[in-house]
Amino acid sequence: MLQRNGVVSRKHVRKILRALAQLRSMPSSSRAEDVHAAIEEAVTRRAGKVAGGNLQLAKSRNDQVATAIRMRLRGETLRIMDLLIDTFAEIQSKIKKHCKTLVIGRTHLQPAEPVTYGHYLMATHDAMLRDLQRLEEFYARLNLSPMGACALAGTSIPIDRRLVATLLGFDGIVENSLDAAGSRDFALEFLAHMTQLAINISRLAEDFVFYLTPEVGQLQLPKSLSFASSIMPQKKNPDIIELVRAKCAIPIGAFSQAATILHSLPTSYNLDLQEITPSIWDSSAAMEDVIGILRTVLSQTIVSPVQPDAAGLALITATEIANMLVTDLGVPFRLAHQIVASAAVELSESKSIETGLWRQLILKKTREALGNRSKKLESRLDSVMDPAAVVAKKRSIGCPAPKETLRLLRKRTVNLSRILKRQSVRRGRLAMAKRRLCSEVTHLRA
Repeated sequence: MLQRNGVVSRKHVRKILRALAQLRSMPSSSRAEDVHAAIEEAVTRRAGKVAGGNLQLAKSRNDQVATAIRMRLRGETLRIMDLLIDTFAEIQSKIKKHCKTLVIGRTHLQPAEPVTYGHYLMATHDAMLRDLQRLEEFYARLNLSPMGACALAGTSIPIDRRLVATLLGFDGIVENSLDAAGSRDFALEFLAHMTQLAINISRLAEDFVFYLTPEVGQLQLPKSLSFASSIMPQKKNPDIIELVRAKCAIPIGAFSQAATILHSLPTSYNLDLQEITPSIWDSSAAMEDVIGILRTVLSQTIVSPVQPDAAGLALITATEIANMLVTDLGVPFRLAHQIVASAAVELSESKSIETGLWRQLILKKTREALGNRSKKLESRLDSVMDPAAVVAKKRSIGCPAPKETLRLLRKRTVNLSRILKRQSVRRGRLAMAKRRLCSEVTHLRA
């Protein structure tokens, strides 16, 4: 850029570029105060004082560091997005396979209503899809060049910031020089997105640990993903999922640290910003590990479907029974709720787990409350006592009915295809910029 704008001669630019090309590693013997000064010393030794003395012209460590962080972070962001896209493909295949696989939906960890494993995975899929969409939006703000802001106030040297941005693969520039050199809101935003992603994944990890317990037994890990106890021979521990849960704490802690560092800094560059950078890479590495492990776990976990007539699961049809009293017998919902609730209390107090007793109690409580109006009930009760039938009867948008799950899956598949195309465009632009930069450098060095 400096050569094009007539600021530095082509001869001197050639010497600088050749000297830089010879620096395959950092000079170990340098006593310079930092990496920037060490590079400048090494280039000056090779290119001479006149040419090498212009290496730092119209730029500062401040805008260089901000630029380098953004360049590396965009690569990290793209890798995380790639991993998420691969994971979504795995989740979508499992949703399709298990759109009818019955599991127990829970609130407060207590059995609530029947759903399907496909419906459960769709909830995780959609939460993480929002994470991916946030990263797409973030990438547009991240991929802006601070170069040319110099220390804080730009420069009087006639430079072309947009050309530099283009050659480095940026989509634009951070215009205000003070903002460009001294802001790290992009770092905090990245850590915020990693925090939200970590929360979503750690919630799934906790679910899996719970569902893998023998008492619940809805999921099983294959032997390759299970770990034995050093003393208890019967144990089959989900260590790998527990490690996922623990690693999810890394970006959460990093976000808190970065926000605390930034919250009272004066405007412009401060060395405090240096302490944020390692946390970015730690969080990125942790989430890359976590997403990769998650995909493996999802692909290999074995689902144990709930049997519709399983003992002790009768109560999960209670909500649909109350709905049926409303739709078929015209009972106000609150009264229907009270009828079914009183039957549930009596069943619990009886300590019985028999489905037949649950049916008898529903009939009894309905007759007590409605008298002759309850005659229709017996013939219609079977349709709402079967958990699988209850799931199939659901009608609302986003419900666990297999037809609705597959409809949503088709939409998600199209969305993922579009995201994949946009990801290809982003990577293509970076590759094109790199080729152009290499071509310019080769031409100038020749």
